[in-house]
Amino acid sequence: MSIRKAVIEPLFSAVLLGGVLAAAPAAQAQTSGETVALSCYGSAKSYSQPAGNRWYPQGGPYLTASTNCADINIKPNTTTSIAVCWLPSSGGSYCQGSYKTAPAGQWTVVATDVRAGTHFYFHFGSTAANTGVWAA
Repeated sequence: MSIRKAVIEPLFSAVLLGGVLAAAPAAQAQTSGETVALSCYGSAKSYSQPAGNRWYPQGGPYLTASTNCADINIKPNTTTSIAVCWLPSSGGSYCQGSYKTAPAGQWTVVATDVRAGTHFYFHFGSTAANTGVWAA
């Protein structure tokens, strides 16, 4: 066996094995729900509902669901009750039939299976000021 062959074959095997091991975690991470959540929450936007109002945003422009999330999520700074109101292209609006409790500092799914491009706004269960982030 030549010196070249004796050095190159083990080196090639080590590089190939290293490439497979390095690629495996990346492929696994891409399929996990954690990666999807990071992508969705990574696009989160701030909100600030002033005291005396129940809606955010008030009077528009309204919020729009993106392709980053399949749901509408909220993470308030204080525990709050919240519902989503929809703005269909036919006009008018309608809201969910009940509020969901969103604990302070935690992501809460307020609406599921939301199509990208859907226009909506939040309806809070209280007129107290509220701030946090949302993702849709």
